[in-house]
Amino acid sequence: MSAFDWMDEALCAQTDPDLFHPEDNNRYATARKLCATCPVRTQCEEHAARVEGDVSRERRHGLWAGHTPYARARQATAEPQEGPEGDDRDSLIRRLAERGGMTPEQIGTAAGCTARTVQRVLARKAAA
Repeated sequence: MSAFDWMDEALCAQTDPDLFHPEDNNRYATARKLCATCPVRTQCEEHAARVEGDVSRERRHGLWAGHTPYARARQATAEPQEGPEGDDRDSLIRRLAERGGMTPEQIGTAAGCTARTVQRVLARKAAA
């Protein structure tokens, strides 16, 4: 069983992908209607948060779980990210770094984010 099996049930996988990646970002109406009734919306939202981490709005694309790139970026900065076992992602990153012996890539994999995110979290800690 794959961690991505839920994607087979996604309504977006059964329709035109251009609906979720329009030329004009203000044209998500039809895609939002599909997302509102999608049986895997929660998994989609969690996946988008894991994949995008804390990247800027400009680096986010398409509609995920009914949320625009702008809305997802705003939410990512407003709420702490959750990591494995319900721990706050940043706390998990700091704990793993303090233990030593792990590369930023390995820490990122364990925390569900990128190595760049790990470096940003550790840089914020060092600056504090």
